[in-house]
Amino acid sequence: MRRLTVIVLNKTRLFLAAIVAFFLLEILVLFLRATLLIVYMCIIPQKGIIVIDPGHGGIDGGTTKDGVIEKDINLDIAKKLKVILQQKGYQVVMTREENISLNSLDNSNKSRHRRDLNARVNIINKHNPLLFVSVHVNSNYTNTRATGAIVFYGEKYCESKVLAYCIQRALNSIVVNGVKRVTHDPQPGNYFILNNSNVPGVIIETAFISNVEDRSLLTKDEFRKQLAVGIATGIEKYLNDANKVVAPQLNEGQI
Repeated sequence: MRRLTVIVLNKTRLFLAAIVAFFLLEILVLFLRATLLIVYMCIIPQKGIIVIDPGHGGIDGGTTKDGVIEKDINLDIAKKLKVILQQKGYQVVMTREENISLNSLDNSNKSRHRRDLNARVNIINKHNPLLFVSVHVNSNYTNTRATGAIVFYGEKYCESKVLAYCIQRALNSIVVNGVKRVTHDPQPGNYFILNNSNVPGVIIETAFISNVEDRSLLTKDEFRKQLAVGIATGIEKYLNDANKVVAPQLNEGQI
């Protein structure tokens, strides 16, 4: 009887060991697949996705002045940026490609504005892109002399700051009518889309609608193209030269 009991116990242990080994093997396979995907995207970043978020839209015009409406400027720059990136071989997803707000895509909050932001974050997280850029227009009516582009990054991912610097430097180098634009450093920003997206990203304030010269430039197709080219240049710099960053690393305190 004792021998029979030992045999049954040994079979049970072997069965449990086989189950554990199977699950460990599955975990190892998934880990190797994820590692190979990251390495593959490091070598060929075009195989990843870039999300472009044209800020505002539809009922939400954003900031406006003298008939110049932010939502329209954002969308036009974003479309130009999409074309440039696609021509370079990147896959691009837009949060919107029309003059619409996105609040109807989310019902998690009573606030229309928060639902719109949630929808944008959901689109970003759904596609798990290499990065995202949210395109906006700035305003400062207490200092209408403020001009130039400013890129904002969140503290959640270290890579967001690197991306911000890459894009900021490219935008700072834009020359209009033989004159270099006012330069800025990228700035940390406590914004919903930066705090809640699961990948590195930035908000780009392309120019000041409150500034007469900037506002005039924003109405010009050539200038909006310059902005799109600058953003694309910064993105490529980040993907190809910034230590080939792909997998986001959480800052301390964000885990």
